[in-house]
Amino acid sequence: MTLDVVTLMTMSSLAVVLCGVSFILNTSFSRNDATGRMWSLGFISGIIVAAGYGVEAAVADAWWGLVVGNVAYVASIGALWCGARLHNGRSPKLWIVVVIALVVGAVTILQTPGGGTWAGAPVLWLGLVALSVLGGVELQRGRLRRNVNGRSLGIVLWIFAFFMLARTIAFLASGPEGRAFTLYFDQGIAAVVTMALIISAAITVSVLRAERGGDSAVGDLSVGILSRAGVLSAESFVQSAEDHLERAENTHQGMALIGADIDRLPEVNTAFGRSAGDEAISAFAQTLRGTVPVMAAIGHPAAGRFLVLVAVASATEALAVAERIQIALVDNPLPDRQTIRLTASLGVADTFDHGYSLSTLTGAVIDAIGRSKAAGGNHIEVSTTA
Repeated sequence: MTLDVVTLMTMSSLAVVLCGVSFILNTSFSRNDATGRMWSLGFISGIIVAAGYGVEAAVADAWWGLVVGNVAYVASIGALWCGARLHNGRSPKLWIVVVIALVVGAVTILQTPGGGTWAGAPVLWLGLVALSVLGGVELQRGRLRRNVNGRSLGIVLWIFAFFMLARTIAFLASGPEGRAFTLYFDQGIAAVVTMALIISAAITVSVLRAERGGDSAVGDLSVGILSRAGVLSAESFVQSAEDHLERAENTHQGMALIGADIDRLPEVNTAFGRSAGDEAISAFAQTLRGTVPVMAAIGHPAAGRFLVLVAVASATEALAVAERIQIALVDNPLPDRQTIRLTASLGVADTFDHGYSLSTLTGAVIDAIGRSKAAGGNHIEVSTTA
């Protein structure tokens, strides 16, 4: 059976509408947070794309449908990227999507009605390439990097970006009637690629939201005063740490901030499942609680990352605390998986070199953790530059 272009485009539009309505309803009746609203905006934009292109194809001289469809297409991919940034705890950068959408809309208006169906197409496709690449990168970092579903969608976005870039080159080289374009990049093939992207996105973001909203999601950033791992949540730790540092500065008491990031947590999730990753985070937190001094403040700013603020008499004592954490991790395998022994990349910064500003100490620790990871993990880096 051979499917013509109209049938393929209709199937693509139907997939967009069904996936969009399903996700929007799920968001409305479950966890309606900023990330869910942004991804819902993406699916709403996808539905508008289908409607706009449908009007342009069915109604004579309805060039405005093409303008609406092109702008909404940018918004749909852009919202996917912005939602991924929100999921990672970063600002959405929505203004970038707005700028690209305005440029695409303006070019499309200038090229219609003389440009026909292809008015503004190269600019639209290049905009989609840029947003797809950004989305793919965002899905490979932060909290999403620890989730195989997020990483998989990132790869799908990169494939989509490659297709759109190749389509643009073929269009500019030979025009819409060129052999290469009609053979590999016509509307029917583009509709199939779009269907694959929409279905992958719908499945992935639904799974991500379900995992984020689950009661057993140990990696959630905050649940009241404590994180689900049983130590201070990100916000609570900041309040406690700032108070400790202020009082320590008044009494000239030395303090050290120790950061620990679980090594290869994404691989544990992939190999043994999300429950194993949650178990690793909980075990790590309990090891910290049993190893560091009793009055130390332990914070949980991200799924696999912990911060410990401890009073010390010298930089040598701060390093000794970090070494005790490193040894304790190796000596305590996961209870139900005796073959898995956790290691961590650790960074240390103290008030003797960096002063009593929590933001300065945190920045120094994060940089030190980065160097520790670059050295292969299971390593301690001490930041000594003020």
